[in-house]
Amino acid sequence: MSTTAIPGIVAAGRQPAWAIDVANLTDITDDTTSIPLPAVTGGQKLDCYYDFGGLTLDRTANTRSRQRACQKVAEEIKIGETIAGTLTIVWDQQKLNSADPEDAAINAAYKALPEGGEVFLFIAHGWDQDVAPDATTVGDLWRVRVSQIAHLMAASAEEDIMARADLAGSLFVPNVTLTAA
Repeated sequence: MSTTAIPGIVAAGRQPAWAIDVANLTDITDDTTSIPLPAVTGGQKLDCYYDFGGLTLDRTANTRSRQRACQKVAEEIKIGETIAGTLTIVWDQQKLNSADPEDAAINAAYKALPEGGEVFLFIAHGWDQDVAPDATTVGDLWRVRVSQIAHLMAASAEEDIMARADLAGSLFVPNVTLTAA
């Protein structure tokens, strides 16, 4: 019996991510299945501001052991979860207050992630970043607080100047669709 490998989707250019101000998405719960398309298109696109590996998001189950009197073996039950991550982005401290749109563009992601601020991250795995999102786009929605911003020191002369946002999450909603209203 032979098996055929399923081809994968290459990640390059196919993991667009947006930061969306929480004020633009109200009433989001873990039962949410769709969000308005304009919330995403009006958000700050992030994927051109970080290198592969520059965005990490992880969910870790918090569990406890439980054994009812009728059970012969104890079981681990989920009682919650911890969501944490980091986002390391390019920025230019010298252009933070520039009025020139070309100068200000390098800091757009930095400004979308203020320390202490809360945002939604919408990540559309497999969506071509060159194609505008539409009603067929599906993605994961993460609500995160930027707990800290660190201005990083470059390890070599060839590196970009980077800042790291430490993220503490409070909600993950998978496979969210977009609606055109």
